[in-house]
Amino acid sequence: MDRKLVLLAGGLLLASITAVSAHVVKGLSSPTLAAAFVSSPSAGTDPLLRVQWGNVDTRLRIMCFFAANTSLPRVDRPGWPRITALGLELPGEPSGFVLMEPLDGDWEVAEHVQTFLPGHGTVDLDFAIMARVNPTGRAPGSPNDPRGIPPGQAGVRGSGTRFCVSGPFPDEIVSGQSTTIEQIINGVVVAFRGVPGTLHEADAGVWDNPARVIPLFP
Repeated sequence: MDRKLVLLAGGLLLASITAVSAHVVKGLSSPTLAAAFVSSPSAGTDPLLRVQWGNVDTRLRIMCFFAANTSLPRVDRPGWPRITALGLELPGEPSGFVLMEPLDGDWEVAEHVQTFLPGHGTVDLDFAIMARVNPTGRAPGSPNDPRGIPPGQAGVRGSGTRFCVSGPFPDEIVSGQSTTIEQIINGVVVAFRGVPGTLHEADAGVWDNPARVIPLFP
């Protein structure tokens, strides 16, 4: 298919879901065991915050959002499964993203991350917010100190952990419409660790909606 037609179709698809308010995320391998709720801070129309120096537009924008781990705690390991990373697909290939919150040292940002999505192959994420964990999902050198977002949280706006990231987010994803945080969240990918019955007890989840094609931006 012609790339212009692909982009046009993608724009029409995104335009049809601009009123979405918050995103239910389910694991691609174990949708009943790995689940999350990702939302903008106050409403489905929350905008990105423009960063200016006096009257000069820096072209940087700030996005804040909440991520809650709505997975049911395991009977054998009540603190699991945990969310250990969240990434985003964005149009183009932007770079220069910086984590602004939380700043407790438990999380970090990595750019241009390739991740495997079960049933879909490898997808390129423009950036990912990752917990500083070893391959088992625990703090390095401290096996009894798991990091990430624990399970059993409510699937409501404001629940879970708040993340704020600055970077060159697009002013428009849909032509003629200012980008909202929820539009950006359409492309969220959530990494889970400690999911029973999956390869290496790991799973990746995306927005549970037919409009969530993979990849979101061909």
